[in-house]
Amino acid sequence: MAKKREAKEPEKGNWLDTYADMVTLLLCFFVLLYSASSVDETKWQYIYQAFTSSGTYVNPFVMDEMPDNNATESNGNAEAPPNPDSSGNNSEEIEGLPQNFNQLFSYLSTSVEESDLGQYITIQQTPTRIFIRFDNTILFDGNSAVLKEEGKQALNKIMPGIRAVNEYVKSCSVSGHTAMAISEVNDWDLSAARASSVVKYTDYNKMLDSNKFTVEGKACYTPIADNDTEEGRAQNRRVEMMIVRNDLDMTSQAVIDDILKYEYRLDGSPSDPYEDNDKEDNDEADKDVVDDILDGLESKYEGEGSDNNSNDGNAGPVFQKPSTGIPTDILNSAPESAAE
Repeated sequence: MAKKREAKEPEKGNWLDTYADMVTLLLCFFVLLYSASSVDETKWQYIYQAFTSSGTYVNPFVMDEMPDNNATESNGNAEAPPNPDSSGNNSEEIEGLPQNFNQLFSYLSTSVEESDLGQYITIQQTPTRIFIRFDNTILFDGNSAVLKEEGKQALNKIMPGIRAVNEYVKSCSVSGHTAMAISEVNDWDLSAARASSVVKYTDYNKMLDSNKFTVEGKACYTPIADNDTEEGRAQNRRVEMMIVRNDLDMTSQAVIDDILKYEYRLDGSPSDPYEDNDKEDNDEADKDVVDDILDGLESKYEGEGSDNNSNDGNAGPVFQKPSTGIPTDILNSAPESAAE
């Protein structure tokens, strides 16, 4: 009787060895590719921030070209916001970047001069703030509130420096201005929309914390030149940015005078009541300063808590009924059934 041939058991695990060899070879291949390539520091910072910002910042990987510190993109997008790495490895940490508010004015002035933007951008400094005035021709077309590419490039030149001193900035007010001329666009709408466009662009590019921005539309009622000439009207069409510092020295007389000038519209007489001079009318001058401050406060809050709007002697603003535009005597004489 023939002997039955024993069935061989199939070998197990050979395919796993082949798979492991393939994975190992792929790993070696990618290691070789990485070792032969140069790491793009900017892209690495974008990737780092994508993981550390928890989705608060959208990395623009869809851009055609990644921005750097010395050049901007063809589509007008500014460089990435500063890397929050506490070790100091900041992708925007370039030579000459301001380290505090005192260095900001010099940085902005140099950036504007080197970019040949001096005819479009004017920068001024006071003890408490920096003013940046943009000629409207570089930011917007006529009767338009859409930022031009030239305007985006101009804003890109100043944003890195302001972003670098974010912690020293208290507020940033952007105001739009038009000229007194015949236009098919409402001046209030246009001036406010232009200021809003500048704020939206700078806020999107993380120039400052969002809560530090304010927008003002001032129409044609704060001119800086004569509206009777074309040159004057061109100067009046502008956008102004006012950056206020937060590290104010309240013992400085220059700081106090600057606050009174720009916050309370008081400009002129000295405001130091303890100033020692030989003027015979020194007491009268100090009294005039106090009166100016009170007058400024009254004009600033005119109508609130006044005698005409009194509320049983209580301080503060009083609720005003909305005006209907109908004379009071007609309303009082109308029958009750006519009211809706």
